[in-house]
Amino acid sequence: MVDYFGGTRNWKIGQSGDGKMFFANSLGLLEYDGDIWKNYPIQNKSIVYSLYFDEAKDAIYIGGTNEFGFYRPHPQTHKLTYSSVSSLLPTTQRSFGDVRNVHEYEGEKIFVTPTYIFHQRKDGYVGTIRLPYQVDMSSVVYNQLVICCKENIFRYKNGRLIPLPGLEELKGKVVQAVLPLFNKMLFVTEYDGLYLYDGKTLSPYILDITPQLMASDINCATVSDNYLAFGTYRDGLIVKDYLTGKTYFSNTMTGLQNNIVLAVEFDKDRNLWLGLDNGISYVMLETPFFDLLGKNNTVGTGYTSLISGDNLYLGTNQGLYRTNSLRANINGHDAPVAINNISGQIWSLTNIDGHTLCGAAKGGYIIKGDNAQRIDTVETYKFKPLKNHPGYILSTDAEGFKVLKSTPQGVTIVNRIKGFTEVGGRFEEDTDGTIWVTNWQKGIYHLWMSHDMTQFSKIEYFHRKNGLPQDDNNLITKIKGHIYITSVDGFRHYNKVTGKLEKDETMNRIFNIKGQALNITEMPSGKLWIYKENYLAIATPIKNSYAIQQFLYGNLVKRLQMTSGTIGVLNDDYTMLNYDGGFFVVYNGYKSKPIDCPFYIRSVFSTAGDKDSLIYAHSIGNKDKEISIPHSLGSLRIEFVMPEYRDSKAVTYSCFLEGYDDKWTVPQAITNKEYTQLNKGHYTFRVRAHNLISGKEKEISIELHIEPAWYETWFAIFIYVVLAIGASFWILRYAHEWSNRRLIRLNEEKERQLKQQQAEFLIEEQKREKELVKLRNEQLTLELKHKSGELADSTMNLVRKNDMLQAIDKQMEMLSEGVRREEPKTVLTKKINDIRCEIKSNMTEDDNWEKFQENFNLVYDNFMQKLRTQFPDLKKNDLKLCAYLRMGLSSKEMASLLNSSVRSIETARYRLRKKLELDSGENLTNFIQNLDDKQPEE
Repeated sequence: MVDYFGGTRNWKIGQSGDGKMFFANSLGLLEYDGDIWKNYPIQNKSIVYSLYFDEAKDAIYIGGTNEFGFYRPHPQTHKLTYSSVSSLLPTTQRSFGDVRNVHEYEGEKIFVTPTYIFHQRKDGYVGTIRLPYQVDMSSVVYNQLVICCKENIFRYKNGRLIPLPGLEELKGKVVQAVLPLFNKMLFVTEYDGLYLYDGKTLSPYILDITPQLMASDINCATVSDNYLAFGTYRDGLIVKDYLTGKTYFSNTMTGLQNNIVLAVEFDKDRNLWLGLDNGISYVMLETPFFDLLGKNNTVGTGYTSLISGDNLYLGTNQGLYRTNSLRANINGHDAPVAINNISGQIWSLTNIDGHTLCGAAKGGYIIKGDNAQRIDTVETYKFKPLKNHPGYILSTDAEGFKVLKSTPQGVTIVNRIKGFTEVGGRFEEDTDGTIWVTNWQKGIYHLWMSHDMTQFSKIEYFHRKNGLPQDDNNLITKIKGHIYITSVDGFRHYNKVTGKLEKDETMNRIFNIKGQALNITEMPSGKLWIYKENYLAIATPIKNSYAIQQFLYGNLVKRLQMTSGTIGVLNDDYTMLNYDGGFFVVYNGYKSKPIDCPFYIRSVFSTAGDKDSLIYAHSIGNKDKEISIPHSLGSLRIEFVMPEYRDSKAVTYSCFLEGYDDKWTVPQAITNKEYTQLNKGHYTFRVRAHNLISGKEKEISIELHIEPAWYETWFAIFIYVVLAIGASFWILRYAHEWSNRRLIRLNEEKERQLKQQQAEFLIEEQKREKELVKLRNEQLTLELKHKSGELADSTMNLVRKNDMLQAIDKQMEMLSEGVRREEPKTVLTKKINDIRCEIKSNMTEDDNWEKFQENFNLVYDNFMQKLRTQFPDLKKNDLKLCAYLRMGLSSKEMASLLNSSVRSIETARYRLRKKLELDSGENLTNFIQNLDDKQPEE
């Protein structure tokens, strides 16, 4: 139910050439295009009672209380704008009551009130006819304007009322409609029946529903092709197909808001719009299905259904219900009644040997009238008669299979069959009596039952590694007595010779519907219902094949609930399909008629600014191929619609703006597209509509021209050029004068700077001379200090060398004396060794180390003291190594002085680096040489 933001009552209905629907409503004129409702109050805010759409003038004529006129799109604003015609009347004639009908007749617009007829000529003149009697209704039939009063019935001609002959029988009766039928006029009275009039004589028109029509109080009626539609005060809508004899009912039991129908009108799709005492309803006649329970469904999601005698049983997720059989007409008067003693999910319903059997979540049942009698407490899925064992029934449940026996008194359990306990809700009996059962997760089983039906003597198991493409979601179906397996890659049949499943090329060629296992139900007529997710088709046998017609109502197919439960076969003509809201009744023989749904750009709004601005609005007379849009309004919302009243979500749209978008948008039900701040230029907006009901696709487009901004126009560019030239001339002149002044200032500044530089140069020259003298003195001091150090080193080394040589000389003298006295060899050897030890001792002796340090510190500015202060953990050998490094000795020279190898010196250097905490990239010699420049850390 949709809120149309209007008043409660709706008195008349009309449709424009582009598919829009219009309603005469309590609060004004209502417009509906399948997506948006709009309300247009008339000038004096009165109720709108009547309307007429004039396609030639693209105008909607309406009549209210003491007011009549027309709406037409405004040429600038594009909005429907009201113009009063009654304002042309003299002031004394403007109180005339309600305008109940508006007609066009012989070039005039006719406005009919209970007591007046106003006719507007082509030149605009409005004439007035006062009626002798109160008018009940008026209608244009076969080029005659008929005016019906209780006292008499007239035809209007050239401003006069002429009585029609032969209608004396209608005097005193209230005529609610005059319709064209069989080249005659059909007079529909309020509660006195129907009459046919051939221009001379009147005769009753008797239908099988005439008694019901007379009891229902007819309020309005219309005709289209073979349908007569009657809107009543008491029983809602009654429709008669006078060719087939079928009758259709629509009332509060089938979804109407109320049963008081004030207006009824066929649209171009031959479906009915009802103006109600409180609301608007849409009734589809030209459709292959209808909702059995309508919006008043209280029974839940449909699972299964069955006709048993005059009862229609409905199994849902909430329980089992009964209503009247669909083999006759549906009038919606009988609400479903819950069956006693059963509740919960109902999986299947089956008629076997005159018994109605029900498989449910809480067990198996036999249904008798409004009562359910439990057969078993185990969850039961399905019952099937065993053709190879007449009188016996096979049932599958949560524990496997069991056998039941059918008798005239009822059904009883015989035994449970041993040897197979897999759960399988779908099974079929083959011609040889074997049983095929599917488990939705594990695959397919082929079972051989013993003759006494007590056990399964043989089991074949088919799965992913044995004949099937996958383990799950494989289905079994029986077509013309043959068993087929359907899977993701099509049909398979069983080869009895090889015992294997083989692809059935014939069936795959016929159906060629892959990707998902097909759920197939064979009807008594031999037709097949074929279903998988988002796909529904009916296959009709033709010779050795099938003709497949896909069910195009995609919006319905998406709602089907076919994985649980079963399809209900009502008869050869009708099938019950389960869906989330109950049950759809589908007419098997339906053949869709081509319907060309209009499709148009509804409006273009600019969203720039605080409020949206309407730039373009569709109307029948609006043939604009390109819309020019000011640059300041370049943020747009483009609205479009394909009026499809059968389902509000049946149409999806995809958009593409050439010159802006890279690709089409994803199809969706949204009926607008927005663009922000489009640049100047030409664009083509294209939109495609895909109708899920008809399966058709349409594309329309509109050209958009975004004008340049004011600063991008040719006039603005000309002004820019003029201003640029003027500015350039002024800039050049100013630059010339400025450069001259600048040049003078620069020359003066240069002279001043030159004098200042000369003075600064003399001062700097004197400073440089003083610095040079200071640097030379410092250099001489350093050179002197260095030479003194070298002299001290040489002197110290010479003294040490002389001391050592003197000591050796004395020892050599003693050795020579020993040789002369010919002392023993051992004594001489000892003296030689003593001399060697003396030499080694002198090489390692540190007796002069203190003297060396003293002299070294004098030469190298107290180097040792600084070293000890910064690195108190250094040993004597470390200090020696540092001193030799400070003196610039090589590793070889240091090895000689320290009486060690070069490798030992390198090791000592490495250890010294660690004690001095030097980085891997820092040079040890440079560190020691520059130690004087480093300040110890506080």
